[in-house]
Amino acid sequence: KTQAAYSIRAPALLVRTAVMAGDPTEEERPPQLTAEQAQELVQFDLSMRMVPFLDRHLIFPVFNFLQETGLYNATAIHRAQLTLLAETNMIDWALETYSLINEEQPQELMDRRDMVLQQLEDSREKVLPLLQILEEEEKVQRVAACKSIDELCQTFELDPTVIDGLVHYAKLQYDCGNYTLSGELLKHYRSMISQDTERPVMTSKQVSCIWGSLASFILNREFEEATDGAERAADVIFKINDFLDTTKMSKKEVLLQRTWLLHWSLFPIFTAEKVEVKLLDFFLNEKSLSCISLSCPHLFRYVASCLILQKRLKHLMKDTVWIIQHESTVYSDPVTRFLLALYVDMDFDEAQLELQKCEKVCKVDYFLSRHWAEFQENARLLIFETYCRIHQCINIGMIAHKLNMEAEEAEVWIVKLIQNAKLDARIDSEKSRVVMSKAPPSVYQQVIEKTKNLSFRSTMLLSNLEKREKEMRSNTS
Repeated sequence: KTQAAYSIRAPALLVRTAVMAGDPTEEERPPQLTAEQAQELVQFDLSMRMVPFLDRHLIFPVFNFLQETGLYNATAIHRAQLTLLAETNMIDWALETYSLINEEQPQELMDRRDMVLQQLEDSREKVLPLLQILEEEEKVQRVAACKSIDELCQTFELDPTVIDGLVHYAKLQYDCGNYTLSGELLKHYRSMISQDTERPVMTSKQVSCIWGSLASFILNREFEEATDGAERAADVIFKINDFLDTTKMSKKEVLLQRTWLLHWSLFPIFTAEKVEVKLLDFFLNEKSLSCISLSCPHLFRYVASCLILQKRLKHLMKDTVWIIQHESTVYSDPVTRFLLALYVDMDFDEAQLELQKCEKVCKVDYFLSRHWAEFQENARLLIFETYCRIHQCINIGMIAHKLNMEAEEAEVWIVKLIQNAKLDARIDSEKSRVVMSKAPPSVYQQVIEKTKNLSFRSTMLLSNLEKREKEMRSNTS
């Protein structure tokens, strides 16, 4: 593997990188909304609820999306971006934004640009000996063999402050928008620290570095599994989750960090080409759902969306919909109400109405906007499957109405569905209906259903036996 040239003077980006996490392609760009549409759809925007739990750099792609949709006034979005940019080193982007809103560029901002460039140069010079070491494969392997930071510093004749200086340099690069370099530097730092047997306890700086690595991976869109086994966003999410499981932080702080982690995990779940099963399991596990219920019920939109978009999650549908129903007084929107109408109320007309509203939700949701076609297809499939479970003969005209399709279009869709899903059904063209064959329930499913509460029932049985034994003893005495 070719080593990166870390010691070469990195270009000071100071400006928005060409492609940020989740930026849509030309084909995926949302259509511009009219003023009337924006006024109607703004009720479905969750961005203001989510911003408090995102790093400011992760907010930029969300604001870019809102600007492209026309949901808010463009000048208002630019001003919000300027507020975010004030705490970063992307000076050129800030200056460009002032030009876009026809305002004079502040002199202090131009002065600060020179100061940032000087800070970058000073920080680079301080860690230059370490950067040169990290460029050579043989030396990187020797670094990996060191069992402590002291041994590393003695082996390569480094000042111990250089190690911590690497974090500062990575942070400066991150604030300049150079997420690739910052991610690589933090990866090396974390590797060196993890080998230090003299510091077994994770410090707050190390925790911050893990979060920094995750942000860098997200902004670099490093979601897919690398052929060389390199770390990516999902791996860092699991590491943070493991840390929160064992940390001695207060419960309040753990809850806050879990809330942040769940929001950040939306990026690899909804903007990656392929979603890892383990990541979905993390997002939908009992601990995560409890956290969502307590601190961020608006994420139930994405819980429901996962159930609809990911066919492999059917086994979680029943229990998860029950939780969504339980929390419906706290949060509901067309996506959650679609599942409740379909699986709780069995109201197919209401489900069809909510599905139509789901299209409006997807139009203004950064994470769901590119998934509408798949969302609609899978939602129609859920409606059809549920309808088939309670009807043996289904009129094609009626199911077309439930699916919001024309009769001929619905018939073609059902034929393809029967072929692809290998459903035990046939089309009766003369009577324009679908005839379902009633298949006996799977033996495996029957076993699962009957043993689902086996542990609880066993506990109750043992308790009753002990109670009866005590009663018998009291009677004999």
